[in-house]
Amino acid sequence: MNFIKLRNASDVVKTGLKSRFSLSVLCLWSYTEAFVFPIPPDPFLIALILANRNNFLLYTSLCTIFSILGGITGYYIGFVFWEELGVHITDYLALTDQVNDFKELYNSNGALAVFVAGVSPIPYKLVTLISGISGMNFLYFCIFSILARGFRFFLVGFLVFYFGNWAKRFVEKRLGTIFLSLTILIIIIFYLSGRI
Repeated sequence: MNFIKLRNASDVVKTGLKSRFSLSVLCLWSYTEAFVFPIPPDPFLIALILANRNNFLLYTSLCTIFSILGGITGYYIGFVFWEELGVHITDYLALTDQVNDFKELYNSNGALAVFVAGVSPIPYKLVTLISGISGMNFLYFCIFSILARGFRFFLVGFLVFYFGNWAKRFVEKRLGTIFLSLTILIIIIFYLSGRI
């Protein structure tokens, strides 16, 4: 068998990152990750910034915007699924009261859920769909998605821009733990203030 051998794979990757399709890949990845794709766009965002630091604001802005658009799509999918199919399933299973109680509970803390999922390792796609299913206030959903996703991607972008490969290693190893710790702290603050 003849296998294609790449002499220098890192050169191929670097060339790909500087190609005219790299922005399209970033946008598509960020968009689909918010409601269906399992891998967050952070690794590709980091690689793009390392390959071309001058455009880090463009990359982080596009990553944020398309992630929010994907979140809106996820919200819409959840909303339509619930209205078209979910209501009938819960009626058939006699779970309408329990589902309505869950929706009420979720909506009373939905903004916190969106923010937490937007910055933490908790899958954002899960919250986008549940927010739509529960009929969370769409404006709140958008505001907290903008805040959370913007915070997350711009923080990663600034770290990689200013600290380069050190930040890449830091993000890969510790950023998830830091976001999770911040998430727990935010939940504790909300709990102590009586909002949960």
